[in-house]
Amino acid sequence: IEVAEIEERAAAAQPAAAVGLAAIFAAFLRIGITSFGGGTDAWIYRDIVRRRHWLGDAEFLAGVALARIMPGSGGVNLTIQIGQRLRGAAGALAAGLDLLAGPLALVLALAAGYARIAGNDTVHAVLDGVAAAAIGLTFATGLRLVPRGAGGAGGLAVTLATVLAVGVLRWPMLPVILALAPASIALALARAKRRGGRHA
Repeated sequence: IEVAEIEERAAAAQPAAAVGLAAIFAAFLRIGITSFGGGTDAWIYRDIVRRRHWLGDAEFLAGVALARIMPGSGGVNLTIQIGQRLRGAAGALAAGLDLLAGPLALVLALAAGYARIAGNDTVHAVLDGVAAAAIGLTFATGLRLVPRGAGGAGGLAVTLATVLAVGVLRWPMLPVILALAPASIALALARAKRRGGRHA
């Protein structure tokens, strides 16, 4: 039964040569628009391997491995490989452009919409409120991750210094990181040393 299932999957993945550029265009345009925020590999697997059967599992996994060791975005690398496998250079070009065209069009539309309402004081007030809420949530999450007890006081001090320097004083991020990262690393090493001394 397993051999028959493997042969059936291989046969299902064989018609790759018959895939048209229009089908590639539609598939990768849809993936590009729906995979906002990452996870492109999973969207490609679901749409190209499971739904359309254009590739088999082994081919897809080999493509993912190769895409991750190549420079650049893994999702774009994988898309170009699949497009090349399906229709050669034209397929690679179509798949790569389609994956990026949808998000680009959406971002440009949002930017154009924002440019039209950018001068509105109400919109600025709403965006300031959203930004404040996001900063508050980030800070609250950071506080929950700070260890309790004496060992956590140093981490809390670094967190507060970061918020003060970047959020209040508006200092550039890079100098703040360069100044506070060594202190944070030193605190973490001291905490690990104390922990190791307790277990000894």
